[in-house]
Amino acid sequence: MMKRRLSLALACLLMAMAMVGCSKEKKGAEAAQIPAYDPEKSYNLSIGCYGDLEKAYQAVMATEDFKAKFPNITIEFQTADFGGHHSRLTTVLAAGEATNDIEALEVGYVAKFVEGGGLTNLAAAPYNAIDAGKDVVDFAMSNATTRKGHLVAFPVDIAPAVMFYRKSIVDAAGVSVENLASWDEYIEIGKKLTRDRDGDGVNDQFAIPNASDVAMTPLNGGKGGWFNSEGKVLEPKEKFTGALRLVKEIREAGIDGDLGAWTGPWTQSFADGTVVTTVNGAWFGGALKTWIATDTAGDWRVTKLPGNTLAALGGTYLAIPAKVADEQKAVAWEVIKYLGTSANAQITTFTTIDAFPALTTVFNDPIMDEPVEYFGGQKIRQLYAEVASEIPSASVSEYDAAVLSVFSNALTDVLVNGKSIEDSYNTALASISALVD
Repeated sequence: MMKRRLSLALACLLMAMAMVGCSKEKKGAEAAQIPAYDPEKSYNLSIGCYGDLEKAYQAVMATEDFKAKFPNITIEFQTADFGGHHSRLTTVLAAGEATNDIEALEVGYVAKFVEGGGLTNLAAAPYNAIDAGKDVVDFAMSNATTRKGHLVAFPVDIAPAVMFYRKSIVDAAGVSVENLASWDEYIEIGKKLTRDRDGDGVNDQFAIPNASDVAMTPLNGGKGGWFNSEGKVLEPKEKFTGALRLVKEIREAGIDGDLGAWTGPWTQSFADGTVVTTVNGAWFGGALKTWIATDTAGDWRVTKLPGNTLAALGGTYLAIPAKVADEQKAVAWEVIKYLGTSANAQITTFTTIDAFPALTTVFNDPIMDEPVEYFGGQKIRQLYAEVASEIPSASVSEYDAAVLSVFSNALTDVLVNGKSIEDSYNTALASISALVD
C-alpha cells in the first residue's frame, strides 16, 4: 500500500469538488420545465459505462419487455475501464463539458458529486425519483442523497459484503468460518488456515489476502457515516479506532498475505489456494466464477461477515449530468427508472453480470432460491438478499471523499508505518477537523 502525502491528496480532492461545484444542478422549479417524454417521438440516447455494464444493459435492451416499452429509443454506449470512465467523468463535469445523457457511477464516486453539483437532482419534479425508488433498498438511496434531500444518482445494483471461502481447505483445517460470532474468532480460526505448504519455513497459505481488506466493513463500507448526528467527525471514537485495531490485529496475527488487490499474485491466490477466505461485495462471486478461479468450481462457499458486520462493497448508480440538453433529460430518466425499478431489467442485469439487484421486490423472485453450481449448490442469492435487507442507511456529506482519503492514510500509518492506533486516529481527526471547520 503506497502512502500519499496528506496535503496533496486533500488539495486534489478539494480542487475537484470546488470545480465540480461551479456547475450546480438546476433548481427543482427549472427541472419541472423540461420537455416531457413523448412515446411517439424518436430519441437517440447515449450512456457512459464501465466494466461489464454495457453487456448487461445491452441484454436488457434486447428483451421483449424493453423493446415493447421503448421502441422509439436508440441507445449508444461509451464504455471504458473502471478508472478511465470515472477519470473522464470527473474531468468533464468539472469543466462543464458535454457528457453522455446518462452516466454510470460506482458508489465510491458518488460522494464527490453529492454536494458539489454537476448532476441533476432526480428528487425534483418531473423525475420524482424518491417515490420511484420506494422499493429500492434504503441504504442505496441514502448513499446518493444530499443533506438537502437532493438525489444526484439512482441506484441500479448493490454489493452486500460477504465472506467467500474455499470449503475443501477450511474442512481440511478442521474449522468452520460459517456465521462467526466476532472478528476475534475469525482471527483465531485464521491462524489455523495459515500455514507453510511446501515446508520451506515460510507461510504460503493465508486466511485473507490483505489485512486492509476488512478495514471499511465496520464503517458502512466507507460510504457515509463519517459524521455523527451532531455533525462531529469520526464519532463515536471506538467505531473508528476499532476499525484500525481490527486491521492491526489481523496483520500482527500473521494471517494475511499482504497481497495488493488486482495484482497478478492476488488474482492467482484465489485459484491456487494461497488464500482461503476473502471479504468482498456480492459482485465478486461473478468474478471468481467467470475468470479469476474458474477451475475451483464447486469448492467456494459464501457466509456472512464475522459478528454479522453489515456493509456494502460496491454498487452502481446512474445519473443525468446537469449539462445534458433539456430535451434529453426526460427520456434519460425513463431509461434509468426502467433499469432501476423494472423486475425484468434487474433480473436480466443480475443473470448477465452478477450485479445484485437494488430492487427489493425481486428478492422473492424464484431465481433467488436457485442453487448455484459454482458455489457447490449453495443458495447464495438468498444470503445476499438477507444481508442487503439489513444494511443500515448512513448519511453522506460533501466531505466524504476527503475524509475517506485521510482515514486511508491512518490505516497506512497503522499497517505500514508502525504508528499507534491512538496517534493515527488523532492525526486523522485533526486533519479532517481542519478541513471542515
